[in-house]
Amino acid sequence: FTALGHVYKYDVSLPLADMYDLVDRTRRLLSEASSDDDDLVVAGYGHLGDSNLHLNVVSKSGVDLLPTLEPWIFHEVTRLRGSISAEHGLGQAKHNYLPLAKSPEAIALMRSLKDVFDPHHILNPYKFLPTTPLSQG
Repeated sequence: FTALGHVYKYDVSLPLADMYDLVDRTRRLLSEASSDDDDLVVAGYGHLGDSNLHLNVVSKSGVDLLPTLEPWIFHEVTRLRGSISAEHGLGQAKHNYLPLAKSPEAIALMRSLKDVFDPHHILNPYKFLPTTPLSQG
């Protein structure tokens, strides 16, 4: 929460031509799902040089937007040939969505590298790779 309300933050990367399209599409999605457009703020900013977009969505009233935003946003980023994880890494909340953007082989390689460099899993605790495959449905 912030002074404005409940904030949902996404750190993604997209092809430059599609970068702000995700912001507009998110606005349309939420506008169709909400009866009060004044309750919502959707803003995007980032680093054009590395195609990084910070997408922030605010619900001023605190309405739970998570079921509307996820996994839709991750599917959209993948459809646009972007990455669901940009400069701030995979984190805790979207690790099970990684299979939308990476193959099982790539995830297995990531896990193998993690095990080589951190065999006791003490580095960057609570940040982890997917535990189960995600349905592509």
